Amino acid sequence: MMNSTKITVADFLIKLLSESNIELEEGYFPFLSNENTAEADISIECIAGLPGNPFENEKLVFEAKNETQKFYSIYKSGSSLGFIIYNQQTNEIQQLATLDETYTHWKIYSELTDENNLLPLKYPMGPIILHYLTVKSDAVMIHASCAFDGINGRIFTGFSGAGKSTISKIWADAGNLIVNDDRLIIRKRENDFYVHNTPMYYQDVPKAVPLNSIFLISHSPQNKIKKLSGALAVSKVLAFCIQNNFDKKIIHNHLEFLSELCTHISVYELGFVPDSGVVNFIKANETGGIK
Repeated sequence: MMNSTKITVADFLIKLLSESNIELEEGYFPFLSNENTAEADISIECIAGLPGNPFENEKLVFEAKNETQKFYSIYKSGSSLGFIIYNQQTNEIQQLATLDETYTHWKIYSELTDENNLLPLKYPMGPIILHYLTVKSDAVMIHASCAFDGINGRIFTGFSGAGKSTISKIWADAGNLIVNDDRLIIRKRENDFYVHNTPMYYQDVPKAVPLNSIFLISHSPQNKIKKLSGALAVSKVLAFCIQNNFDKKIIHNHLEFLSELCTHISVYELGFVPDSGVVNFIKANETGGIK
């Protein structure tokens, strides 16, 4: 008998199927879904056991890694994609996965846990799946924080150390809702754009707020703001979106989405002093939300 689990993230419905018991990290618990009528956006077949590396003769097209560890490798396997996911503590292979050419059906191979369960969405597998959900939709995933004051949703993004968590705390202390301070999905709904949080290592309820502006932040000895537009705005925002830039079609879809986004949503460069004054500074100097 197949076990089935459903989760909903950014209004995408994800269905997991397995002959083994499916276990999720606690950050996914608030995103569990009882939806029985809607068709899943993607299905994930979760399989016990790691086969020998089926991609050793395939073309390596992308690697996510830094100086000390690998996160995952992607291979072109016929018309499908193959993934090797690495354990973030040991650097050993954690999972193998395949994704079909329609980006709608995954197979994920994992070893059983000590409790004889499968943990198919163990980091970084979960965020990878969410990224590939966005590439076939009017959506993008971005490393950013988002604050909502009840009317306007503002995204703050920048390089590591730019102050995303700092500015989130400043806006939270000023009484604003923080959607998330790390990984967000921006999704288009008719003529509007919305920001959604994604499952983290901790539990947080699903949130969705309208997006009115994007700020590319950095620390500065004084608060300063500059509005961006056109290709410059698109390229600056693209730099902080999660992307696997080996496929021209994926890149084209991202650029089309971001071009429309930056046409409708105000984009700014913001240098800020890390104190409460930046909240009123932004409100006084932004020139409007949706154009």
